[in-house]
Amino acid sequence: MAATLTGMPTRRISLKDLEANPEARAALASYTGEILPVGTVEFVRAAMGVRGLPEPEPMGYGPVTDYLRREIRPGVLYELKALKEPIFVKPVAIKAFSGFVYDPRPGAQTTEYQAEQLAAIAQLKTSTRVWFSEVVEFVCEWRYYVDAAGRVLSRARYDADGADDAPEPTAEVVQNAINATVSHLEARGNAHPFAVDVGVLANGRTAIVELSDAWALGLYGHARTPAGTAWKAQDYIEFLQQRWRSIVAYAQLHATNEVAQRLVEAGAAANAPSKAANLRSLLGNPARAVGPS
Repeated sequence: MAATLTGMPTRRISLKDLEANPEARAALASYTGEILPVGTVEFVRAAMGVRGLPEPEPMGYGPVTDYLRREIRPGVLYELKALKEPIFVKPVAIKAFSGFVYDPRPGAQTTEYQAEQLAAIAQLKTSTRVWFSEVVEFVCEWRYYVDAAGRVLSRARYDADGADDAPEPTAEVVQNAINATVSHLEARGNAHPFAVDVGVLANGRTAIVELSDAWALGLYGHARTPAGTAWKAQDYIEFLQQRWRSIVAYAQLHATNEVAQRLVEAGAAANAPSKAANLRSLLGNPARAVGPS
């Protein structure tokens, strides 16, 4: 609606058509103008595939390890078989399943949500990469929408069951985590918008929940700007558009670098015979040197 009101042409298309309708896929693939796919992770992922864009690497926890306040380590699903105590597990790949507390203890109660995630991981390879985290209690959780320069555009509390009077995250910790993330992305030559989810633990400490890339990033309807006003839908669209443009630009740069590398390798191969001849002229005939006397 926001796009339509501002004069941006829009087209609705289902994930099913994007994945399996040849005409829809061909139309999207051949379109030469700028696009912005808006939808679920699965939808935007499919749009990337049709446009020939590689999916960005998950953001992980590297930039914010100093602000996690809990132990988190990488692993694979197969490791669940050996666990004896509860652990929080989430996928490395976005939306392979949703993070949940896995409790292997005999007689442990399983909620409907946990049962859904167990059914989801049963369909995955045991080598699927995951994150393992110690189980902690968050009394509140907030999402901060951040631009490529590290400026907070909006924030929203998203935990459904937390107390209304729960303390807010400490602003200094949030900003330090944002600064560390921006520095990390800039060092990789790939600064882009993102979101940082932050919570307050039961012990009162502010802790980073996770980092989320800005593609297919949902908007909480009650999000507010730092000034306390409602974040406009058009600003959210621009936020998504900035990230999509950076994905396209990064893919183009990567493709250009690959072509350049192939040209360099082709040139080296073409010059190889003359280089070999020059070497033989300097060293004499290697075959005679090592042959039988």
